[in-house]
Amino acid sequence: MADTKQVNYSNQFRIQIPSHPRYVSVARNFVYNLARESGFSLYDAADLKLAVGECLLNVIKHAYLGKPNYPIFLEITLLENRMEVRIRDFGVQKNISEIRGYDPGDYREEGLGLYLVRKLTDHFYIDQSGKGNRLILTKMK
Repeated sequence: MADTKQVNYSNQFRIQIPSHPRYVSVARNFVYNLARESGFSLYDAADLKLAVGECLLNVIKHAYLGKPNYPIFLEITLLENRMEVRIRDFGVQKNISEIRGYDPGDYREEGLGLYLVRKLTDHFYIDQSGKGNRLILTKMK
C-alpha cells in the first residue's frame, strides 16, 4: 500500500440536492458560508453564490428539462488560494457549440446566465466527456 496516494478530505465537501428549484438556495447558501469561513471577502463569496445558483438552475432547466426528481451533485474543494466547485448531473448534454455567448448589447433573454458565471468566476469549464455534464467553477481569493 505504499503506492496508495493519501487524499486529504479535510478541505472537501459534497452535497446532493434534488433537481427542484426550491433547493437551489440551500446549495447557494452552503457555498457562500464555506467561502466566508475560508476567508473570501463578502463580495467574492456573493459572486460564488450567484454563479453556483445560476449553474444549478441551468442544470434543472436544460439538463433535466425541469423535472424535479433527479440528483445534482456538488463537490466543493477549499484550497489555500481558491475554491473549486464542481456541479455534476446525469441529464441531457446540450451541444456546447450551440451555447451562444451573450452580447451585452443584445436584449434577448437567453444566455445571460453563463455570461454572468464567466464574469463572476476566475475559471469556468463545461466537461461533457462522460454521461451528463460537469460544470467546474474556480474562484481565487
